[in-house]
Amino acid sequence: MEFSRRAALKAGGAALTLPLVGRASAHPEPYEPRDSVAIEGATEAVVGPDGTTVFVAATTGFAVVDASDPTDLTVLADRCGLLADHENGPLDGIHDVKIQGDRLAVVGPANAGSPSALLLYDVSTPSDPVLETVYETDYPIHNCALTDSHAYLTANGSDRRELAIVALDDPPREVARWSAADENPAWLDVPGFLWSCHDVFVQDEVAYVAHWDAGTWLLDVSTPSEPTVVSHIAPHDPADLADAPTSQGYELPGNHHYAAPNDDASVLAVNSEAWETTPEDDHAGGPGGITLYDITDPASPRELSHIPAPESADPGLGGTWTTSHNFELAGTRLYTSWYQGGVKLFDVRDPTDPFELAWWRQPAEAAFWTARAAADCFVASSYAGVPAGTRGALYAFPDHAGYQPDAPSLTGTTTTGATTNATTTAATRPPTRTQTPKTDESEGGTPGFGVLAGVLGAAGAASVVRWLRNEPNS
Repeated sequence: MEFSRRAALKAGGAALTLPLVGRASAHPEPYEPRDSVAIEGATEAVVGPDGTTVFVAATTGFAVVDASDPTDLTVLADRCGLLADHENGPLDGIHDVKIQGDRLAVVGPANAGSPSALLLYDVSTPSDPVLETVYETDYPIHNCALTDSHAYLTANGSDRRELAIVALDDPPREVARWSAADENPAWLDVPGFLWSCHDVFVQDEVAYVAHWDAGTWLLDVSTPSEPTVVSHIAPHDPADLADAPTSQGYELPGNHHYAAPNDDASVLAVNSEAWETTPEDDHAGGPGGITLYDITDPASPRELSHIPAPESADPGLGGTWTTSHNFELAGTRLYTSWYQGGVKLFDVRDPTDPFELAWWRQPAEAAFWTARAAADCFVASSYAGVPAGTRGALYAFPDHAGYQPDAPSLTGTTTTGATTNATTTAATRPPTRTQTPKTDESEGGTPGFGVLAGVLGAAGAASVVRWLRNEPNS
């Protein structure tokens, strides 16, 4: 399993107690990163069971970082050129990794491309990951979840936009597929671009599936070969989307991007990744925030509160991105990422009233993909594909309340997606990776899959919209 403060405290990790004295208490020093280390192509990051080892997906591979001293992040291993011997290799578009015990899952590509595969590594020695299993698929894999016995893979290679469940036997074998269309065939009349199976999180035999405009689904996977629906958080009726324009795939409502519960599954957080692409209408298309739900009765989720995204002077695809991206609920904390909007730390002891403890941003430098609890800090990965020249990196932040002095504005004058008064303050090191990612003119995208970011820098938002309307996997 990934690092959990609750599990660590049960194991006797006294040093992990939360340093809160009143919700607004702040440390006297300026709130800023303790350290950062460059990782070319960085996307998702997860923390190992020890709370100090971080595994970072890196587009053409993955990296392992020692965060035992948050002031001195150290790369332990760097693996790229995965499946280089494959006839269509190497594996590219790696946007997700997951950890379970000493086993690391690496998946890709996030969008169309070949080869497509789930790779399983033995990381019992973090500095020397050993590839043990290769499970090839005929669909791209943007996100996954990993348990002791099964892998859960997003499978958007068909018009059914499915979740694939794979038993980790020797060799692995698929045991089930599930789709929102299984529950309501009307989704098959909606352009697939709008209801991608985007992400999955599994805890205590429940799968939380973020299905974009088809909403978030809670599935009972106590028998993985027979997933059954527990409940559904529905932003749309499929009948309302049958003739929806492409812009609907970017705009609110909907766009359920990532869903994850807290440690005891009493609260569920669901975010939306969204942009304003039609400013001529109501200006309500984005950016997207995070909503908290009471799931003490998982069959009847009940909304508790909503955390809005930071404001942006230009919330469109070509502007300053402040929409919510990946996050983690751990203990009484919510660790959040907002691309160029930075990272935010919340106290959620009262989930009806989330309280912001800290916020750090440098939009010309960092575009945060995820934020995760660690043993003596929290870590966040920065993505270099947003149209602002941001860096691929892993950052470590203080896990306490604080204030960033002279914080750059997100609502001032923007230039190519970054505020002009932003400055770079975090430590900079040479990139640890050198391989150039493959390019594939046939590669397609799906809302939230990150590919549009790289294209934006080269051709602008208008070109991306034209490209997505013709993308091969829609």
